[in-house]
Amino acid sequence: MAQKHILAARAVAWSNSDVIRWQRRVVTSAGGDPGLVPDEPFAFWRLPEVERRVGLKRSSIYRKVAEGVFPPPVRLDVNTSALAGEPAAA
Repeated sequence: MAQKHILAARAVAWSNSDVIRWQRRVVTSAGGDPGLVPDEPFAFWRLPEVERRVGLKRSSIYRKVAEGVFPPPVRLDVNTSALAGEPAAA
């Protein structure tokens, strides 16, 4: 049986646009107005920022990624870092 490799939190980030789309789907499925989730300039969010924004902890986020209901993180290379709210490097 192949083991799934969980990416280390230090080496990954999430596209905020993916997280915002996920938040809008959750709000819509709960009967709310998805327009209440604000648009923001594109950025990569590290795990602590994603946790703060969506109200879930690491284990819940990765479980939802494995279930396919939360966007997967983007692997960062050795020379790239992503801080919460920083615009993505072009």
